[in-house]
Amino acid sequence: MKSFFSAVFGFGFGLFVEGFSRIIISFFHKQEFYFFGIESLPGFSWILIIYIVSFMATWLGVMLALSMADPNSKNAFYVITSLIVFWIIFETLASIKVVPLWYLMTFPITSLLGLFTAKFTYNLNRTHNASSDS
Repeated sequence: MKSFFSAVFGFGFGLFVEGFSRIIISFFHKQEFYFFGIESLPGFSWILIIYIVSFMATWLGVMLALSMADPNSKNAFYVITSLIVFWIIFETLASIKVVPLWYLMTFPITSLLGLFTAKFTYNLNRTHNASSDS
């Protein structure tokens, strides 16, 4: 149960960070706010920033979830992976008619890359800490 709630909290935290960055961009440029997609982004450089923020938000959320569910990190990883995949599917279906195809094809890569980078970082950190404890 701890791994489930850790994964849900980590997923929610990642969504919060990504959504907060979109709110800042929309307030800064005085444009309408969209939680996903590129309608509210003023230019291509901001799309690159959203890619970076999406990667970092996913990485932070997954690292948080795995750290909170430490003995059960494998279960938390499966749950948060499922949540992220379902979110990608929802986001794609919700914006399929208003977002260019290149964005729909590339944006999920940032979340998946953040997910697997966090898993790699977490395992590397655990291995490093285990070898330094002995």
